[in-house]
Order: sequence, then C-alpha cells, then structure tokens
Amino acid sequence: MAHLFLVEDVDGDVVDQIVFCSDYCHREYTAKENLTYGGWFGCQEISFTEPCAECGDTVHGLDEEV
Repeated sequence: MAHLFLVEDVDGDVVDQIVFCSDYCHREYTAKENLTYGGWFGCQEISFTEPCAECGDTVHGLDEEV
C-alpha cells in the first residue's frame, strides 16, 4: 500500500501524485521540498510498482503479486 501526495494545479484539480512507502517518507519529502504536508493519506492502491520518492524502497502496485 502506498502513501500519496496529490499535486494540484491552480484550480485545485489533481494533476499528478507522488508515491511514498510510508507516512514518515511523505512527511520528510514535503519538509525537504517546502511543500505543505496535508496529513496522512496512506493505504492507497497504485496501479504500477514504483520506488518511493523519498527513500527509493519499492512500493508494490496492483501489477505485481506480492
């Protein structure tokens, strides 16, 4: 399961997402990048396996059996 940071445009529409392996990585990344941490947004399913944007650990997607 993934933790997500949703990227919004000026109209407030979601245009992208940043994937994290944990809430810790989510908070660390937003602090480092001077972004507003919007709170816990974990237990999200993602379509494809990808690395955590902060630490690089694998975040398993629905395309992979664990």
